[in-house]
Amino acid sequence: MGTDASRVQMVSGLSGRAQCWVESLILALGGPSAIWVVSKVISLSFRAVVHGSPEQRFLAWLSGGVIVEWLFVIGLWFALQSRGLSFRDLGVWGLGTWPAWVVALLLAALSVGSNLRFLPRMHIPISYAFLPHGIHLFAALAMGITAGFCEEVLFRAFLMTEFAKAGYGKTMQVLVPGVAFGLSHAGYLNQGFLVWLGIMPRLRLSA
Repeated sequence: MGTDASRVQMVSGLSGRAQCWVESLILALGGPSAIWVVSKVISLSFRAVVHGSPEQRFLAWLSGGVIVEWLFVIGLWFALQSRGLSFRDLGVWGLGTWPAWVVALLLAALSVGSNLRFLPRMHIPISYAFLPHGIHLFAALAMGITAGFCEEVLFRAFLMTEFAKAGYGKTMQVLVPGVAFGLSHAGYLNQGFLVWLGIMPRLRLSA
C-alpha cells in the first residue's frame, strides 16, 4: 500500500510539473499568436486600420493585445472554476484599500501630467490628448490597466503559484514565469530587446 501511494504521488507530481510547462508555453507562445490572429481579423474587418489616420491605426494595433489579454484572463477564470478554485486562491481578491487607491491615483495623475506637459513643446494642444479630439490618453490608460492587471494575474499570480504547487524552488518559480512573460512580448522585438525586460527583473528578485 505504501509503495502504491508513493507511486501515485510521484505520478501526480510529474503531471503537475508537466502541466506547469504546458501552461508556460501557452502563455509565452499562445499570447503573441493570438494577438497576431486578432490583429489580422481587426485589420480585415475595419478599413480604418489600413487607410485611417495614424491615431486610428495605433488604436487598432493596440486593440489586439488588449482584447487577447482580457480573453486569457477570462479563460483562466473558467479554468480555475473547473478546478473548484477562484482568483482568491491566487491572492487576487477584493478591490484594495482606500489608501492604496489614493496612492495609485496620485501616481497615475503624476505620470499623466508629466507626459502632457510635453505636448505644448511639440506645438500640440493638450486637448488633443483627450476624447473626442484624440485617443492618446484613452489608449495609454487602456494599455496600462490591461498590462497592469492581466499580466500580473496571468504570470505572477497564476503561473508562479502553479510552479510553487508543483514543488519547484523559488528560483524556478520566478525564472520560468519571467521567461514566459518576456517571450509573450516577442512580437515587440523589432523595437529592441524588450523580451529581456520581463526576464531580468525576475532574475534580480530571485537572487
